[in-house]
This record gives sequence, structure tokens and C-alpha cells, in this order.
Amino acid sequence: MEEEAVTEEEAVALKRFKGVILARGYHYPQRGDDHTLLRFLRARALDIRKAAQIYGDYVKWRRDNHIDSLLQTFAFPELDAVLAAWPQNWHKTDRFGRPINIQLISRLRIQEVFHATTEERLLKRALWVWEELHEVKLPACSKAAGHQVGRATIIVDLKDIPLGTLTNAHGRRVLIKMAQIFSRYYPEYLGRLIIVNAPAAFKVLWEILLPFIDAPTQKRIGIHRGNGLADLLSVVAPENLPCFLGGSCKCPQGCENSLTGPWSDKVDAQQRM
Repeated sequence: MEEEAVTEEEAVALKRFKGVILARGYHYPQRGDDHTLLRFLRARALDIRKAAQIYGDYVKWRRDNHIDSLLQTFAFPELDAVLAAWPQNWHKTDRFGRPINIQLISRLRIQEVFHATTEERLLKRALWVWEELHEVKLPACSKAAGHQVGRATIIVDLKDIPLGTLTNAHGRRVLIKMAQIFSRYYPEYLGRLIIVNAPAAFKVLWEILLPFIDAPTQKRIGIHRGNGLADLLSVVAPENLPCFLGGSCKCPQGCENSLTGPWSDKVDAQQRM
């Protein structure tokens, strides 16, 4: 089952869009394929003028910041220390063939994260992760699923999160910057974001983040005060959902450490997050 087939209206808009970005000098072969261009069109409801503007900004940003070489040039030797304080992992695929990212914010020790690294390096690492998603995980998932897979599913567990974690200044700044960057430069990469065990205090942080998240993405987000199991199982088969989230998967080394998925044979030390 395809995530989202290209409609006739989108095909017509895409053809016009290609002409517009070529005329404006935005031609960028590294990320000028139809799937990438459709992301920007869909993010702006097929408004070609608006889509061209954000695509032009995207091309300039990639060139100015050498994003195309990031996977080869950026090293993150503090990865083990960061993962110890902020458990997270890519784990299997959902019912649509999309890779699943699990963020165990319930176990996050925010001060230890920023003892191990800086805000700037954490943001750059996040860019590395999304570049690797595009270059490695999505192609591997597409091949395994037999159709184009262009998005990821993210599960965030906030169970028993301390108030101090939600109010930490470093954490807030990083989350806001991440939301801004991903909304502006990585549109339509999110299939679903399911946040479970959200405490009442999370509402304050969420209201800060919401303005930085575009409208189409907001519609794919589910926030649950409880375990959100019905929502999780509507997206992820039980055998692919870790037992600590209500599924039946029990990877021998722990689901938070397994890195099991169609991309497994391409994993190296840098791809553990």
C-alpha cells in the first residue's frame, strides 16, 4: 500500500513547478527529484509560488551549510554518552513500511545530555540523522515494501518525565530550532508522530512548539495522556511495537538497542540514533 499516490492535480502542478524553479535558477540535481519536489508542493497545498520560495530557500541553505557532504564529514564521538542519557532508536517499520523512530523521553536525563555535547552539535547531529533517513533508511524501506516510502513514524514516550526536563532552557531551545529546521527544510518527512503518556505540563511546551510546525504536519500528530495504544496499533503491528509500548516485540538486546529494520545491513556506528 502506497503512503500517498500522486494525484492528477499534483502531477500537473509538479510539471509547472519544475518550470518555475528552473526559471528562477533553483535547479539542484542532488535534491531535485520528483519525490523531493512534491514534498515542497504538498507542504504549501500545491501553491507553486509559495512552494518555489521555500524550495529556493532550501537550496540556498543546503549550499551555504554544505549539507550534501554532512554524512561524510560530520563525526559525533559523543554518541554513546548522548544515547545513554537520551535513549532513542530506529526500530522496525510500521504498517505502511515506514521506519519507526522511538524517543524514550521518559528516560531522558537532560543535564547529562548537555554535559556530553552542545546545543549546536546536537542540532547538527539531528540534521545528520534526517540526511541519513533520506539517503539510507527510506530507500531501504521502499525496496522492502515494494513501493515508495517517503516518511517516518516517530513515537515519543513521556511517561513520568520530570517537570525540570520540560522546562530546561537548553532542551527548549534545541526543540524549537529542530521544529523550525524540519518544518522549513524537511517538509513531508513525517508520516505520524504519536506522543504517549503526556503529562499535563507538556501542554505548555507544546503550545510553544506548535507555531513552528506547518499545518499539514500538525494533522499527523496524536498526543495522548495515557498509553495511546489504540493509536499506536493502528499504525504499527504488535510484533513491530516494543513490549514497553504495549506491543509484543522483545528484541534480545532490547528494542531500544536493536536497530532492526530493512536498513540493518547498512548500519554503522554513526547510525545508532
